[in-house]
Amino acid sequence: MNGQPPPLLDMIGRLIGAPSVSSSQRHLDQSNLAVIGLLAEWLEGAGFAVEVMPIPGHTGKANLIATLGRGPGGLVLAGHTDTVPYDAHLWTHDPLRLTEEAGRLYGLGTSDMKSFLALAIEAARGLAGQDLGQPLVILATADEESSMSGAIALAEAGRPLGRYAVIGEPTGLKPVRMHKGIMAEAIRLIGRSGHSSDPSLGNNALEGMHELIGDILTWRRELQTRHRHDAFAVAVPTLNLGHIHGGDSPNRICGECELHIDLRPTPGLALDDLRADLHRRVAELAGRRGLDWRVERLFPGMYVDRYQERAD
Repeated sequence: MNGQPPPLLDMIGRLIGAPSVSSSQRHLDQSNLAVIGLLAEWLEGAGFAVEVMPIPGHTGKANLIATLGRGPGGLVLAGHTDTVPYDAHLWTHDPLRLTEEAGRLYGLGTSDMKSFLALAIEAARGLAGQDLGQPLVILATADEESSMSGAIALAEAGRPLGRYAVIGEPTGLKPVRMHKGIMAEAIRLIGRSGHSSDPSLGNNALEGMHELIGDILTWRRELQTRHRHDAFAVAVPTLNLGHIHGGDSPNRICGECELHIDLRPTPGLALDDLRADLHRRVAELAGRRGLDWRVERLFPGMYVDRYQERAD
């Protein structure tokens, strides 16, 4: 045992200062091992049994499972270690340094959600495993903001961690009883490059993507017209155009263009049906414009079939 964890604000500050961006863009994606190392040190000092679980196929990524007490059941305090990418020049404070100002804390991950992991450790300060009727588990996962690789690895390992779980996402202390699903897809159109002085020499994939974006936005309106679930603050399915790249020079016809989308369906909208619809739309446009195409999953996605209130 390495002694008790440091004070709460020190823990938050050190977590904020350990960059752990996760992204589908390789040049932005970072390891989360620095965060995992800090959590492991503090939790071991607090008397927890700590397991670091490397994520298969994802070098530099790991989950952490820390357990205090023994037996079946128990409570899981769950959070993720990663953050989204950030635009440093748009921040009024250093995003990688905890800053306190006017009663607020600023830094990348203060809200979503490194602070929760520090708060969970603080809440467990002074507890002893032998005094607990059921175990307390603090869980920290990788890549929640991108591929969900940490949660997927945990599920595939088939490890029962507890009977109850509190997930420390920033909800304003309002309980959230269900989620939308999620899918993220990469759409690639492949044309033919050529010199811009003679458009007949090529087939512009960027122009094809422009038309496809219009069709995707029409599809979004259709989904939002047909599907609504008033339990959600945003009651309709959302579809975000999150990333696009095509071409390499203004005087060359764009030979390839790639678009990444994020779609969050309301319960009951099946991912397989949505993917089939997307593939059909891409195939129709590509066929009409003489383009090759591919649609690939950025991660497997999650589907919410339905939600039923428990009578008990």
